[in-house]
Amino acid sequence: MAQISMKSWVVDDISNAALFDLTTGDPVGVFEKLQQMNIQIPAAQTRVYGGTSKYAFHLTEQDAESSITIQNAVLDFNQLVAATGAELSTGSAVVPAMEKHTVDAAGTITLKQAANMVADSEKIIVATKGLTNSGRILERVTATPTADQYTIAAGVVTFGDTNLKGKDVRVFYDYNAPTANVASIKTTTKNKPYKFVAYGRAFDDELNEYFDVAIVIYKAQMLGTFAIDQQRKTATANSLELAVLDAGRADEKVIDIYAL
Repeated sequence: MAQISMKSWVVDDISNAALFDLTTGDPVGVFEKLQQMNIQIPAAQTRVYGGTSKYAFHLTEQDAESSITIQNAVLDFNQLVAATGAELSTGSAVVPAMEKHTVDAAGTITLKQAANMVADSEKIIVATKGLTNSGRILERVTATPTADQYTIAAGVVTFGDTNLKGKDVRVFYDYNAPTANVASIKTTTKNKPYKFVAYGRAFDDELNEYFDVAIVIYKAQMLGTFAIDQQRKTATANSLELAVLDAGRADEKVIDIYAL
């Protein structure tokens, strides 16, 4: 005898999610700070008309374009890898830096990464407005700097212009970071598909109890644009859209939704 499902629920909060390698089954990304997750399961149909009736007499099923959109509150390198196929590496790296300093009474500044800076990588601009050399890129010399010149030794910059004392300069330079996590996107970089699983809890108002809900999408791949959204006085939001693909399973399953 036929039986209908009695499961109905409200999800009061966001789920957690994870991506898994299709070959090994290993987790490659875990998202526990999601702000939004939207799963679209379309059932597009095209109306077929004929005869004198103004109403369609048939619906022809169209290709399905299911997708998942997630918005994360933190920039997770694993999410970046899933979106772009970026290569992750850990170790020493040359990193760019920008610092704004006020020149002290001795006419010097000390860079924050003085011990690790790359030699001759710095560019120094006068940042204070209203000076004759405001906005000027200063010249590095080896000794006895004059106006618009400076020397640098062990990350300590000495200016030749006494008028810069108490004024601001902006410094751009590179430094060697001994341990850095780097996500590299190259001209040959290509993303790949993953299994997507969302883990949530739902509440049944009639039974007054919580139960677990899981959504499994057996194959999904980056679609569209990976966005890193930075706004003033607002936490960073990062969004990613994944297309639902045919996983080629013997049981023909694409999506499973579990209510436990």
